[in-house]
Amino acid sequence: MDEILDRISKIGIVPVVKITNPEHTIPLTQALYKGGIDVAEITYRSEYATEAIRSISTNIPNMLVGAGTVTTVQQAVEAIEAGASFIVTPGFNPSVVSWCKEHSILILPGVSTASEIEQALTYDLKVLKFFPAESSGGAKKLKDFYGPYADIKFIPTGGINAVNMHDYLNLPNVLAIGGSFMLPNDLIHAEDWNSIEVLSSHAIKSLLDYQLIHLGINANSEEHSLEIAQQFCKLFHFTYYKKPKSNFAGKGFEIMHKPSRGTNGHIGIFTRYPERALYQLAKENIYAIEETITRNKKTNKINFVYLDLEIGGFAVHLINPDVQMEV
Repeated sequence: MDEILDRISKIGIVPVVKITNPEHTIPLTQALYKGGIDVAEITYRSEYATEAIRSISTNIPNMLVGAGTVTTVQQAVEAIEAGASFIVTPGFNPSVVSWCKEHSILILPGVSTASEIEQALTYDLKVLKFFPAESSGGAKKLKDFYGPYADIKFIPTGGINAVNMHDYLNLPNVLAIGGSFMLPNDLIHAEDWNSIEVLSSHAIKSLLDYQLIHLGINANSEEHSLEIAQQFCKLFHFTYYKKPKSNFAGKGFEIMHKPSRGTNGHIGIFTRYPERALYQLAKENIYAIEETITRNKKTNKINFVYLDLEIGGFAVHLINPDVQMEV
């Protein structure tokens, strides 16, 4: 169960998929997968849900597939037998929850009130679906829940899109978000799988929010570093910042006191969620250099990490907002 939740967290987005035509199952799922979203919640709002789960599990084994809108134990049984890795319910259904707990199945029941959270706690559940998210108080309500229920994680679903996703994902008690904003009905009906792949890729792009933070330049000595920084500042009116191991010209150019990683220097890339970035980069066979990882002392989330590649003679590191604020 922990492995499934860890993967869901690293993906960050759980598409809620309603299959209305069995022939759409594989091309639609492949579009999500190619766009970088390798998880799907197949909703039982369709009569084809069980068939779709079985088809995905058989034909796209690297796709993490779950069953959503499960309202009966029979649906849960059918979904698991078809290959579902987790069960999601719209509300708190004691019979479905009990069956999943008895069979060691990951269950993510829907809640929207403190009373429902209390009920979930009696079943020793620590990850819940918050539904319907926007109409139940949105990110503000989840923020309020964090006070009394700091150990509970949520997957909010309902009314979430690429614009407001970070309102939720920035909260410490949100594991991932759910939604179908990358699956507009008109594109599905038109069988425009390329556009769905593009929307899925855009969702991941919006999630990771990559931005260039600074360019690091390797100098030969501390004196050489200062000389380069001062030249930048004089010519382009940048503000000079002195750091223990480097000099900054503005916040965009870091000149190292001595050669560091990268033949010529390094490139600092901001991302909101380094763990999720590393998950996606691993699909391109790009990995973290473990000894370079630093973490936030309070959250244990990655603040900083070098990647095992050079681009144009420059090493590349990821940096999150905590470290960015220190620059």
